[in-house]
Amino acid sequence: MDELVNQILTKYQQRFFVVAISGSVAVGKSSFAEQLAKKLNDTGLNCQVVSSDHFLYTNQELTTAGIFEQKGFPVSYHLDHLVAMLEAFESGKDRVEIPLYQQDFGDIVPDKQQIIIRPDILIVEGVVALQLPSNQRNFSIYLDADLHHIKEWYLSRNIMATLRATDNPKSWRYQYRNMPLEQFKNLALAVWEKTNQRNLDNYIEPSRQQADVFVHLDRWHQPDRLISQ
Repeated sequence: MDELVNQILTKYQQRFFVVAISGSVAVGKSSFAEQLAKKLNDTGLNCQVVSSDHFLYTNQELTTAGIFEQKGFPVSYHLDHLVAMLEAFESGKDRVEIPLYQQDFGDIVPDKQQIIIRPDILIVEGVVALQLPSNQRNFSIYLDADLHHIKEWYLSRNIMATLRATDNPKSWRYQYRNMPLEQFKNLALAVWEKTNQRNLDNYIEPSRQQADVFVHLDRWHQPDRLISQ
């Protein structure tokens, strides 16, 4: 992580700076981004993290467009709105209001906005982060891990999130609260193959060629290999 921080600081030139982090669903982008932000904040810079998920279409928009099964694909994001936020900060705007996506809710929260204050360095993490225009990314990172580890993390994350939704009827996961574990695992893996694996093969992994740095994570989500491209 220290080597990565040093590479970013070498490119940082006292102006609004965007670090993009992408990789497979469940590879650990959010956690990695928060760890990196903490390291950068420790240097005295103001660094914040924004997930590209906040710019997803609402479930209603996805259903109306007939692309609900492509949720997470590039077509399911308001990428133009994400670019507009970056352009606003680049032009000197101090704060921007953006939507709020909640994982447990599984949707954009209706009638609720969040305010992002312009930082020195903004980390944009998400499966579409490296699909932003190159002039909107100052430094790009692609996270990877062995596929069997990613799928284990995906299953674990889904099981834990569903358990947390047991008493929350508003969560889309609530419907699975009484499903036998083995049946739930099979369902989750079927979703992986139908949606997440297709997204990885067709969109996410090809975007790695846009990265300045490739970071491989071990089974404990720790970086074990860093390659500058």
